[in-house]
Amino acid sequence: MLKDELPLALCFMAQPLPSVIRNRVWIHVAGWIFFFFIPLLLAPPFELHSALENPNTLTSMAVRNILLMGLFYFNLLYLSPTVLPQKGARTFLAIMIPIVVVISFVIWQVHHQLTDPRWMYRPIQPFPEGFPSGRRPFMMAGSLFASLLIAVIVASISTSVFLWNDWLRTRGEAQQRAYEKVTSELAVLKLQISPHFLFNTLNNIRWLVRSKSDRAEEAVIKLSQILRYILYQTDAEKVPLQKEVEHLRDYISLQQMRLVDASSLVFTIVGDPTGEIAPLLMIPLVENVFKYGKFENTFLNKISLEITSGRVVFSTENRVQPASGDKVDSGIGLTNLKKRLELHYPDHYKLTFGQTDDIFRARLEVILN
Repeated sequence: MLKDELPLALCFMAQPLPSVIRNRVWIHVAGWIFFFFIPLLLAPPFELHSALENPNTLTSMAVRNILLMGLFYFNLLYLSPTVLPQKGARTFLAIMIPIVVVISFVIWQVHHQLTDPRWMYRPIQPFPEGFPSGRRPFMMAGSLFASLLIAVIVASISTSVFLWNDWLRTRGEAQQRAYEKVTSELAVLKLQISPHFLFNTLNNIRWLVRSKSDRAEEAVIKLSQILRYILYQTDAEKVPLQKEVEHLRDYISLQQMRLVDASSLVFTIVGDPTGEIAPLLMIPLVENVFKYGKFENTFLNKISLEITSGRVVFSTENRVQPASGDKVDSGIGLTNLKKRLELHYPDHYKLTFGQTDDIFRARLEVILN
């Protein structure tokens, strides 16, 4: 943390952290060069000429600026990070104020001893030849007060830099914790999907085996393909929509194997499955169709997928078994689906479902972009 402080010149500018790290040394150098030479550049021409003629003046400026640099980095790299967070503001000020006073007095003495008195005290005297007649006004603030003011400003800036960086670091850690929380929650939700799906599918295969269906082996092969997709393709936050559609088609085909009349269910896809989507979003709705549905030739159960302009609309319509005592929306599947939609697509989805008489309808609309 001590090496990650913002530079003096740009201490109040928010930059991306990698950029700050790459350019830190050069920005520090540029900031201090600006700090060193701005008094000379802003001085009147005759005072600049007088200062450059006197080597002691430049020596005095160099020594004073080095002392101010020492104050800046001592506070930035040691005093503020160690005293301010642990001991509080009162202890920090109790230590900082005497240091600032001592540094100010030392700077004033250096200025007094090395600088020509005519330059330091700025007495009332006529302007140099060539300037309008008149006398230069006497400065209200003495050199000691000026030294104290500069030291206070340098100490305040270094403390502000530390507080700014500490705030950035705290915010970054909070964002990282939030990201890890969301990631872990998504991982838990995915772990809930796999056993839930596997439980229903194995029940279907058991039914095929007990009924001595020739399609039991085909069902096992399809199950292996589906599990391979769940294990190896859904680790990413988003998967290609084409693969998700293929997985959905395999799952519906596997579930249809146990139906006496497979024509009682129709699955339609409209549109080009391009883009990406969070994996396994539509499976819970399909599971409900086969778990609670009544499949007979008197009613056509429907599952449809429509893809248009970055928008996916998935809908189901099925007749509910009259003997089923469970509510369709009370299982793990739909509860899990709602949580994942909130995490992946907040404010970019619409999920509606409900039952009218013995017909259950569900509709999921997701904006992919």
